[in-house]
Amino acid sequence: MEQKIYRFLGVNQYRKFVIKVKKLYDKWRGKQDTDNYFLKDYSKEGIIFLKNQFIKNAKIHSLGVFAGLLAMLVADYLWVQIIAFLIFLHNLYCVMIQRYNLIRINALLQKKKSHRQKSM
Repeated sequence: MEQKIYRFLGVNQYRKFVIKVKKLYDKWRGKQDTDNYFLKDYSKEGIIFLKNQFIKNAKIHSLGVFAGLLAMLVADYLWVQIIAFLIFLHNLYCVMIQRYNLIRINALLQKKKSHRQKSM
């Protein structure tokens, strides 16, 4: 149900947009730094590493949500409030992306666990 809400809100499209921007940024920099966005391998360790990265990213973006909200409330100028709102919205969507990804990665872990139990 939660994933349906995220899809309705356009989280998956925003996730694709963020990944495209990140890849362009990495290409422009000439250095790839995407180990916290993509699954390296389908080993249990690789999946758990990525899950921990998603949790770390969600915590970081939660601070952005809080900072954006706070700035919206205390700013005196409309243009500052608009920028703060955009920062708030971006970070909120990033938190939802991490949650969306965590649901997917937990399902993958569960699938691997049930597959292991069947093969025993």
